[in-house]
Amino acid sequence: MAKKRDFLDDIIDIQSDLNAISRSGDDLVGQLTADPEDQPFFDPDDYRERPRPNSTFCVAAASGDSQACRLCMDACPVDAITIHGASLRIEDTCCRCGLCAAACPTETFIVRKNAPLALYDNVARVAAAYEQCYVTCPRALDRLPRENEIILPCVGAMPREVWFDLLCDFSNLSVYLPLGVCDECKVATGEIAFSDAIADAEEWSGESVGLEIDEADLTHSQNRAYKRSQFVSNITTAGTRLVTRANPALAGAQAVANRLSAHSKQITELQKKLEQAVGTQNAQSRHRMLTRKRRLVLAALQKYPDLADEMYLEFPHIDATLCTMCDACSKACTIHALEMDKSGCVTVEQPYCVNCGACAVVCPEGAIHMQRADVSELVLPDEEAEKRERQRRRTAKLKEQGKETLNKGLDLLEGLAEDK
Repeated sequence: MAKKRDFLDDIIDIQSDLNAISRSGDDLVGQLTADPEDQPFFDPDDYRERPRPNSTFCVAAASGDSQACRLCMDACPVDAITIHGASLRIEDTCCRCGLCAAACPTETFIVRKNAPLALYDNVARVAAAYEQCYVTCPRALDRLPRENEIILPCVGAMPREVWFDLLCDFSNLSVYLPLGVCDECKVATGEIAFSDAIADAEEWSGESVGLEIDEADLTHSQNRAYKRSQFVSNITTAGTRLVTRANPALAGAQAVANRLSAHSKQITELQKKLEQAVGTQNAQSRHRMLTRKRRLVLAALQKYPDLADEMYLEFPHIDATLCTMCDACSKACTIHALEMDKSGCVTVEQPYCVNCGACAVVCPEGAIHMQRADVSELVLPDEEAEKRERQRRRTAKLKEQGKETLNKGLDLLEGLAEDK
């Protein structure tokens, strides 16, 4: 149900109108007096970045089997990725679309601007402050972005894990792509990439991403809660710092920053819990790696554990009767989620596993196959919550025992009174 407007909303609207008039005059003066060379201009290359490969994490390079994983090569629209033995190379024909980084389950490709955690923070910062947050590409926008527009080299550069975590927290995400933009784009695989990523995220979260095709339909208004908190913060003039410290929610920007900080802290705490539960190294003394995409999935599931029932993820299943202990599967798992102990027993730590299926591909005996598993295993136990629940049950039990004892005492007194 929409909240009713009040006097504060009317004041904010009046102030916004006055500020808009003032800005219009300032913009006109600025355009007349500014040096043309100092004016910002739209350059699509500012939003593109060539990924840097790290062959250490590539399962195809580590296993020596080019068929172990081909997700990056299938995603690349210009065939710029080659794997020769243990070497992964990106050719000069790379169009810097970022699809390889989004597709790679082991995060072999390093990108600075659109790394999963940074991408979540950038979109979340906008979604928390504006009525709508638009994700788009340079060809679709073809101008400098407004405050609530996020330009990616391709919309397909946002992985499904990032979409999932964002959809769990925000319901105002939209993609802006005018008709014909993807049809004429040289990043031919981009539309398939973002369609699949968004479809998976929507299925997992139960939420949906909007789609806008006409620039005239875009809205750039800040949401009501943000405007109100910013207004209250601004009118506290001399006492702003004091008020903000006492109640950060009074400052909209500070509240958003606190929200992102809490999300980052949650991810850090999750990793600590996971390392405490299963250790940082496997039986072969190899350090397990928790990918940034998997951290986002874990963070969302800790907040909304019921969503685990909606997620379809396949994990390795090992048939011990077929295993010859050749260790090919362990070598292919570059994040070391799968391990073989000294006795030859193969185990998989689901929270670390990225569901790439490389272990099943390289197993010469066919002892490993991928099958759907219970995703609730990814919900890490909250020791404090469990402790509170145990205390609650103990308190409830003591109350029941007290009631029974009291009732027995009352029955005894009633019996004595009747005897008299």
